[in-house]
Amino acid sequence: MPMTGRRGRAYCRVVILPTAPDLGLLLVRTDYSDDRAWHAALSAATAVYDMDDFERMGALLRPVESPALSNLTPEELVALAREDYLSQIAVADAQTMRDQTVLFVDFNELNGQVGRTFRSIPSEVEPIVANLSLANMEFAEFADNTNPDGIFCGF
Repeated sequence: MPMTGRRGRAYCRVVILPTAPDLGLLLVRTDYSDDRAWHAALSAATAVYDMDDFERMGALLRPVESPALSNLTPEELVALAREDYLSQIAVADAQTMRDQTVLFVDFNELNGQVGRTFRSIPSEVEPIVANLSLANMEFAEFADNTNPDGIFCGF
């Protein structure tokens, strides 16, 4: 997506997605309209929710922020260069800033569904991140179990 410099010349954004943390995912911020909403969404996504018999520790998400990521679509995110292999990412987009649901985007070229997305309520982000990063579950297992609005609310 070309941007315009001071002299009106077009240039391309250069963004390289970093390596995801071990047993975690990148959380790519694409909406920069409200810093307070961003911090609230990040806190909600990484909070520890006492909801089941498992000991929870909060989702391991590495925030990635750059104005060059502003308003990128899942398709544009998939096309970005990467430091290392990524099988999926989490995204904080405009909807995340409104309702704190986190968007997940599939980058795994082996399953033939690159660019597939689903959203999650904050309390389900940790089990999604844990299961995807351990390869305990597939992206489709979450994406196929969303409500009619495309939001995963748990099994």
